Amino acid sequence: MLPLLIVALTLLSACATHRPHHDALPNSNAPLTAYIVNDQKEDFSRFAPIFITEQDEKRFNRIGKPRARFDADGDEQIDIDATKPFVYVDRQPFTTASGHYTNLIYRIHFEKTPFSLFPFHITAGKNNGLLTVITLDAKNRPLLITTVHTCGCFLAIVPTSYLSTSAYPAGWERNSQWVYGMTLPGLLQLPEPLDGDSRIAIYLKNETHRVMEIALLTQAEIDQHYQTKTLNIAPISDLLKLPLGDGTTTSFYETEGGRKGYVKGAYKPLERLLVSWWALDWRVGEDKAFGDQDKTGALFYTSLKPWNRQASDMWPFAEFLSFWGWKL
Repeated sequence: MLPLLIVALTLLSACATHRPHHDALPNSNAPLTAYIVNDQKEDFSRFAPIFITEQDEKRFNRIGKPRARFDADGDEQIDIDATKPFVYVDRQPFTTASGHYTNLIYRIHFEKTPFSLFPFHITAGKNNGLLTVITLDAKNRPLLITTVHTCGCFLAIVPTSYLSTSAYPAGWERNSQWVYGMTLPGLLQLPEPLDGDSRIAIYLKNETHRVMEIALLTQAEIDQHYQTKTLNIAPISDLLKLPLGDGTTTSFYETEGGRKGYVKGAYKPLERLLVSWWALDWRVGEDKAFGDQDKTGALFYTSLKPWNRQASDMWPFAEFLSFWGWKL
């Protein structure tokens, strides 16, 4: 019964509504902010999603830059500087029986998801983040858009019109998909060929930073509907060497002990209280590094079922796709 209660609370947090787009967005009386990587010269910048946030006047809704510093007692502190928008990128090639593919990985972080009872934010905590993975084929065409919180929660996989329908999971609904209270596309139509004026946009919900829409926008639509901020781009390896201000650096992640591979300061007390005991994971919901568990120390699983933990690990991407029914 309790897992059903958790789902119900998550739905309350999501405030399930119609799919948002432009003026149909919730809270559309408030301006929406589009975070844009402006340089279009390289693959990372060319395919970088535009992240569109609600109520950007609130610090916790702004994409920020992880930073390290010492507090008044000389203890190391890790937080997110909401005045400096950054996306951290990585490249991951992988191969299946059908061919060679490349993942472009985009990681963003926020100051926090604030505590709230109405609506209930089970993911309340600091330093939370979101991963977006754009899967390209050998012709550099985007086939899949995968979004997931950096705890492994709220996974969504959206195919594009470049992906053959034979690769879809059995019974895939192309009109829409339901992701814990959010209705996302079941298919994203892209122009043929993909021109530089078309950008993949990911809409993020106020406070929880849940993905509430994925759409294709032109530059004219962006200019018409949104205020914009420049999203700086940096290699994901920069997160392993945050400057401390005294000439030394530190990692964004814990490097030893039981929390090795987890984001420093990223605790989720409500998820620990309500979910950890039946999910059999004391650190459920805590944000973590995305990579090989043997190197990071943290398994990036995407299914809460304990028996699916290893099989749903997102890092070995070909196996991950197969687990969720995709046939690349």
